[in-house]
Amino acid sequence: MSKREKKRASLFSIFLSRFLLIIAILSTIFFGYEMIKFNILPIKYFLIIMGIMVLVLVILGILSFRKHARKTLISIISFLGVIYIAITLFGSLRIKDTISFMEKNLGIKFETNIYYVLVNSNSKYESLNDIKGETVYSYKDLDDMYPVEDALTKKVNVEIEYKKSIYDLLNNIAVTDGVIAYVNSGNYDVMVQNNGDYANKVKILDTIEVKTKKEVETSSVNVTNTPFVVLISGIDTRSNSLPSRSLADVNILMAVNPTEHKILLVHIPRDYYLEIPDTGGYKDKLTHTGTIGGIDTTIKTIENNFDIDISYYVRVNFNFVINLVDEVGGIDIYNDEPYSFTCNADDTCTFSPEWNFDVDGKCALAFARERYAYETGDMHRGENQQHVIEQLFDKLTSPALITNYTGILNSLNGTFETNLSNDDIVSLVKMQIDDMSDWEIEKYSLIGDGDTAYTYSYPNDELYVMIPDDDSMDNAIYKLKLILNTESD
Repeated sequence: MSKREKKRASLFSIFLSRFLLIIAILSTIFFGYEMIKFNILPIKYFLIIMGIMVLVLVILGILSFRKHARKTLISIISFLGVIYIAITLFGSLRIKDTISFMEKNLGIKFETNIYYVLVNSNSKYESLNDIKGETVYSYKDLDDMYPVEDALTKKVNVEIEYKKSIYDLLNNIAVTDGVIAYVNSGNYDVMVQNNGDYANKVKILDTIEVKTKKEVETSSVNVTNTPFVVLISGIDTRSNSLPSRSLADVNILMAVNPTEHKILLVHIPRDYYLEIPDTGGYKDKLTHTGTIGGIDTTIKTIENNFDIDISYYVRVNFNFVINLVDEVGGIDIYNDEPYSFTCNADDTCTFSPEWNFDVDGKCALAFARERYAYETGDMHRGENQQHVIEQLFDKLTSPALITNYTGILNSLNGTFETNLSNDDIVSLVKMQIDDMSDWEIEKYSLIGDGDTAYTYSYPNDELYVMIPDDDSMDNAIYKLKLILNTESD
């Protein structure tokens, strides 16, 4: 190589190193901007990180502008510059993804109701066009039914009349050929759950999704210094949307004391027979409250019966569990029974005694739903649900979170809703980063006795219910108040 070529190569190396330095400065500014926007780090840690980054830039700058620098040194500087840029851009994009995910999923902006157009299975009607000009019967289960009516009449010209009893209307369809009903999917789910043959007696002509704006009052709780309660509610649906009316199959109270770093998980069986507010003293299964009035009725029912205030809730559907478990590479599940069993919810999922490794999302959900394999039924299922939550928590605090971070976020879009705000989540994470304290977690499952009784949502037939055990209820209330500092020890 001639002197001119060597000089040209040296000048190019110097130019490249200085160009990379400029890119490194810009990537640092971008990273700092995203960190400020995210606001998840305590100020002292933010300043330390930015200080280290500035120091690295200064060192790179000094070496880049050093006179008579050797070609080897320039190559090393360029290599380090590329590594630095890659790290800062990777971090910035991850922060940006997180911000976008939180803005999309935190805080309730809309509610979705799914309605079915139902007819008798022997009816002459085969499609929505066949009911043009007919009278369709419905039930007023929302304060404002105009969006519901509008969604149907935009598809087909019909007259809508309302019945006083949703139960009578749904029963009438099963025995009368000419009746057409337009009902919330949650009410249909109750009928199918309690009458296995109901789905064969009717047919769904169309499914209509009604999405409306929802105003949710923000909680005034300071989550970093005031105890609060979160209701974790799992709804019985695998759809990509979360209908506001659906069977509340999983109900776990999570009481959090942020100053003492204590968490209490209280599992309430789905069939718990409780008094439902605003029904004149009628009782029903807790799972049915999700269809009677959505999450608001579930919350009010628990608040009234347990004498507590629930500040927040998180509703998840079945896809939440399936997607999350699959994205973290499966979880390990411990079967505490001395025998193998195949899950009733999915007959392809069999669990051997003791540990079952790398269980996929479908079978993890089946395990969390299983109750027939146990003598204590729904009470044991609550323990399994808590076990799945613990195993997921372990995976989410492992390298699995880093290696598939974007995949995990994408898999959760649309599978849950919560009234927790960005500020609530950021405040909690910032507090944890600041003190790095361990949390003491206690689990408690309510018990009761199986029986049959009439229910508010299914009034003409006795259904299986679980009568709450008074001592178990009293103990749960006492434990909740201890965590919330509303009861002396």
